[in-house]
Amino acid sequence: MKVEIVEKSENPLFQRVEIKFKVDHAGGPTPKRLDVRAQVAAQLGVPQELVVIERLAGAHGRQEASGIARAYNSKERLAALEPKYLLARGLPKEAKAEAKPEEPKVEKPKKSEEKPEKVEEKKTRETKG
Repeated sequence: MKVEIVEKSENPLFQRVEIKFKVDHAGGPTPKRLDVRAQVAAQLGVPQELVVIERLAGAHGRQEASGIARAYNSKERLAALEPKYLLARGLPKEAKAEAKPEEPKVEKPKKSEEKPEKVEEKKTRETKG
C-alpha cells in the first residue's frame, strides 16, 4: 500500500491541514481506514489521534482509492469540529465497544390474550329520491 498526498492546504481558521490523497493498493483489497490514517499521519509528522479520514473510496475496476483527510493541531479542536460518527469510524473495533455505552433494554408490555371483539357497523346508503 502506497499513500500519495495529492493536495495539501492549511486552514488557519480551524487550525487544521486538509489533505486529498490517493492510495495504490495493487494486489489487495481497499485498505482499512486505520492503516491509511497511520500512513497519512506518518507522512505529515503528526500523531494518529489528530488525523481524521473523512472519505475513502475505491475506484471501480482499479487498484486505487482516493480520499480526504484532516489533521488537527490539538485534540480539543478535533473534538469540537468533527462529527462523532467520523471519530468513531477511526477507532479500532475494541475501542468502539468501549466508547459505546450499553443502553438498558426496555421490555414492551405484552398484549392481553383476549382481543376485544370488533363490532362491524353496516353503512347504509341514502338514496336520492
